[in-house]
This record gives sequence, C-alpha cells and structure tokens, in this order.
Amino acid sequence: MRTTSLLAPLLAANLAAASPVPAESPAEDAPAAAPRVVSITYSGKGCPSASPGVERSGGDDAPSLRLNAFEAQVPGAADAASVHCQAHLQLQLAGTGTAGWQAAVRDVAVRGHLVLDPGASLDWYVTSFWSEDADKTSTLRGTLKNEGSSRLSEDVTARGTVPAAQVAWSRCTTSSGYVGLLNVNFRVALQQAAASQHGYFGKDPDTAPSETWGYVWRRC
Repeated sequence: MRTTSLLAPLLAANLAAASPVPAESPAEDAPAAAPRVVSITYSGKGCPSASPGVERSGGDDAPSLRLNAFEAQVPGAADAASVHCQAHLQLQLAGTGTAGWQAAVRDVAVRGHLVLDPGASLDWYVTSFWSEDADKTSTLRGTLKNEGSSRLSEDVTARGTVPAAQVAWSRCTTSSGYVGLLNVNFRVALQQAAASQHGYFGKDPDTAPSETWGYVWRRC
C-alpha cells in the first residue's frame, strides 16, 4: 500500500458554481479570532447520526472530519456506488471587531483508501453553501481514474482550491458576531466501464476517509 498526494496522472479537477458570485478577490486579512463552532450536526449515508461515524479534529479555522462509516463500493447494492456526508456548522465570531466580515470555504482536501479495476473511476465532490443564502453554492470536483492495466489499491489524497470569483460567501456579520449556518457536503460516486469491474472508496486498517477545509475572509 502507498499513499499518493494529488494523483497527478489520474486526477482531473475542475470547479462548477451552481450560482455565480461577484468576481471579487478575497481580502488577505481575517478576524482576530477564529470562528467558534457553536454546534455541528451531520446527515447522509456516509455519516449516520445513529453511530459514532464522525470524529472532528483540527482547529475551528481548519476543521477536519474523520468519516468512520463512509464506504462506497461496486458491484454492490443499488445505492452503494454513491455515498455522501453533509456537515452543518453554526459559526460565531467572538471578541472585538466581530462586525463587518464575510467567510467562505476556499481550500479543500479529501482522503481515503481507493481500489479501482482498470477502467473504473471515482468522481468526488465537495459542495459548500450557507443556509442564509442557499442559492449561492460552490463545488469542487475531481475524478480519479485507473488508466493502468492492473488493479489500483492505495491511500489517496486530493486537494483543491475554489477560485476567488466562485466562492460562496456568508452574509456580513453584525455586532453579534454570528457568521451563519455553513453546510459542507462531501460526495463520491464510483463509475464502471463494465458491470464486473470492482471499485471501492472507504477505509483500510490504517486509514478512514476524511475531509478538511479552510476558510477565507473579506471585509464587507
């Protein structure tokens, strides 16, 4: 087993924005303190609420989610080829200078164990939006494909950055410091060139799927 970062020969990443946002560059500055996660819940087959399926680590400014129940597989059940986990986070700024900020998800990394027969592929998507402006979304997506002649089985890490003009911004904070309810959805879909091809994305004895993202800020 080996770990591959970015999978340069196999990864074709691009971005689609369901609702374009103004073509403005994010500011380089940020609030004095990272946003506090007031609450976090999860939904989706990849993170069932009935089990300890998600472990959160990392600081509030760069959350990381370990998805212990996240597994997609083909051949398999009709709904096994595509799996998703959506995190819902209420974010709050604290301290002085909390008014006049907007936040967005900018940098994303996803990781897991991937098994693909030759010709099979995995599409991955990370979509973010704020419940207060749910029509504005941004989606990073990529494809991992086995173009070789033997089965691929390895840990993979794929990274992406949302272009500045296509991020989904929160509303402008007021003196309360409330940033908003952020939704981040991670989804994978396995594709087969033939029905007998095997594909899997999930965990191995040493690795569970995970996602990490970082915020960018601007004055408003």
